[in-house]
Amino acid sequence: MTDALTAPFALPFPAGLLPIWLLAGWNVFVLGLFAVDKIAAIRQTWRVPERKLISCIVLFGSGGALIGQRLFRHKTRKPPFTWLIPTMLILHMFVVATGVALVAFTQNS
Repeated sequence: MTDALTAPFALPFPAGLLPIWLLAGWNVFVLGLFAVDKIAAIRQTWRVPERKLISCIVLFGSGGALIGQRLFRHKTRKPPFTWLIPTMLILHMFVVATGVALVAFTQNS
C-alpha cells in the first residue's frame, strides 16, 4: 500500500542523480541569463545586473556561463568575467570530483 502512496512522488531517475540534474538545470538557467543579457545589450534595454551574473557563476553556474560567454560572444572582455568564469569552473570541477569521490568512498566502506 505504501507503493501506491509514494508512486506519484517517485523520481524518474535514481535519487543519486538528483544533484547532477539540479546542477545541469542551474547551468542551463545561467546560460539563459547570458542570452537574455546579450539580447538586452543589442536592443539597449534593461540589462541583467553584473552582480547577479557573478553571483550565479559563483553558485555553481560556471559551466553555463562559459558556454553562454562563448556562444553569444558576451562578456568576453570584461575583467571580472575573463578570470572569474575559468577560475570558478576549475574550482567547481574540483568540488564535484571530491564529492563524487567521497560518496564512492563511503559506499565502499
